[in-house]
Amino acid sequence: MKHIFLTALFAFPLISNASIKIEEELYLPDQNPEVVKELALTGSVIIDHVGSQGFELYGETGLKSYLDQKGILYFDMKDLNNKVFADFPTHADLTKKLQAAVAKLPGKMKLFSIGKSGMGQELWVVKISDNVETDETEPEFKYISSMHGDEIVGRELTTNLIEEIADKYGKDKTITDLVDNTELFIMPSMNPDGSKLKQRANAAGVDLNRNYPDWSAGATNSAAAVAIENKAIMALHDARQFALSANFHGGSIVVNYPWDATYDRHPMDAFIQELSSVYADLNPEMRNSSEFHGGITNGADWYVVKGGMQDWSYFYHNDLQVTIELSHTKYPSYSDIPGFWSSNRDSMYAYMKQVHRGAGFKLGRAAVTGTVAIKQTSPVAKDMGSYSFKNSEFYKVLPEGEYEYTVTEKNGTPKSLTVRVEENVIRSNGNYVSLK
Repeated sequence: MKHIFLTALFAFPLISNASIKIEEELYLPDQNPEVVKELALTGSVIIDHVGSQGFELYGETGLKSYLDQKGILYFDMKDLNNKVFADFPTHADLTKKLQAAVAKLPGKMKLFSIGKSGMGQELWVVKISDNVETDETEPEFKYISSMHGDEIVGRELTTNLIEEIADKYGKDKTITDLVDNTELFIMPSMNPDGSKLKQRANAAGVDLNRNYPDWSAGATNSAAAVAIENKAIMALHDARQFALSANFHGGSIVVNYPWDATYDRHPMDAFIQELSSVYADLNPEMRNSSEFHGGITNGADWYVVKGGMQDWSYFYHNDLQVTIELSHTKYPSYSDIPGFWSSNRDSMYAYMKQVHRGAGFKLGRAAVTGTVAIKQTSPVAKDMGSYSFKNSEFYKVLPEGEYEYTVTEKNGTPKSLTVRVEENVIRSNGNYVSLK
């Protein structure tokens, strides 16, 4: 049966994942994961959430017909979503919740839109900081959820997070320290059209997590060919200095870390695993996973993703990002959300605090660009690479230790500075050195 299944899918035209219009969303139980790797190489389907019980398969109209002809068992996920979606808030409900939370903490919370979806729905982001209207020199952190519209748990948890910060700022030390010394950005619903339509893709049938410029193929960082929602995210990145992020998905329970597009290891692989474990260790079900050791996995080792957001954010923007899968069921009962919040709340705060495991600098003149070469000098000597900076500012999350930064402005003379990175320390307004 598996041989027939492969033959049927190899009959599909060979096209890149980024150009596949998602029209059929299926779950195939009891398939060999090795078969999935071969299917992904055809480029004619999108594979997701490969697990011991089966995997998800996405493609254009005709996919179900092929499987029916060959007697391959599948479930239509859109039918399943329609049965459980009714209890979840609408985008209008979400908007009211965000507006109410922001109104509780004026001057420290701001709701703004980074654009509109294909169906004209606002792409809301909440910025949280002690001087929210001022672009301060502080570490910048970001949570994004539900770029796949049918993976909805993260939308509710990030909304809960915003509401709790609004309620407990000034009362809870962790929350207060984060708000006073960090610029936090939280986007609960990146794909509101997909959520409204109860589907993975956006309204145009685009899988937003296969649609970013693919660094592994040598793509330039251009928004010309990406979906409207991804254009908005790319513009947000261009305007900001994000250093650490996570995006929330559903379909499994694990922290997925880069790279997604290649089996090569990330240059900061050990450190990224450590950051991933900060989240997983505080979520009992994730930490005790029987499928993923310690509740974390390398992305490509799980399944290869080309054009994904987490790879794109680091390669092009030095924004270290992981993908956090929150629930085995994409649309669980809405009554289960408090339980997911309880399991993930402490992890969400702990991961946010990790943005302060880093160091940066701020130049006293506006609009300076250049490069910075980083070398770790203690406890080990290691070349950490060279990075570009913009808008006279740079910050990077790094392992604990001492570092030498060599800063070279465009057409300028190199300057060196020494910085120290510590764990579990939130410094006032972040660990920055001022340069002339």
